[in-house]
Amino acid sequence: MDVPSLLSAPSASPAQDDLAAAEAAVRKYCGWHIAPVITEELVLDGTGTSSLFIKSLRVVDITAAECDGVTLDPATLEWSEAGFIRTVGRWPDKLRAVKLTVKHGFDEAPDVAATIRSIAARASASPGGIVREQIGARSISLSMVAPGVSGGVVLMDHERRMLDKYRIAGG
Repeated sequence: MDVPSLLSAPSASPAQDDLAAAEAAVRKYCGWHIAPVITEELVLDGTGTSSLFIKSLRVVDITAAECDGVTLDPATLEWSEAGFIRTVGRWPDKLRAVKLTVKHGFDEAPDVAATIRSIAARASASPGGIVREQIGARSISLSMVAPGVSGGVVLMDHERRMLDKYRIAGG
């Protein structure tokens, strides 16, 4: 079986590749898309309890809901901006039992965008993974993307700390 390449489309430039990789790394670390506000259909596992958690830290609206094949009126659900949703009674203890259409995300997140650009710039500054070159008495020190790591997209500790306010626990 042929497995399709992750590089499905030719890239516009290595810099665009670094930006895309940095954005993917940030979203993976945070456990959700963060921004902008989007409408997304989510399928959740039932827990056998009255509460569920939507992988989002900013829910704007729940526009449709279905539980175990039965359409629910979203107005009957209780939900928080922080991603918790409750129903009257209990959600079934069944995998993929709950389908929701959710509008969520931040309108903008300039601090996240700046972090993505910083990660991408650092990756671009050390594309070959070279830290230092020396020819005779002359030497050039190049960028490291993290302590002991040269080349690639890596989130540094200070970036993780900044992103932690957008991170879903266990994300």
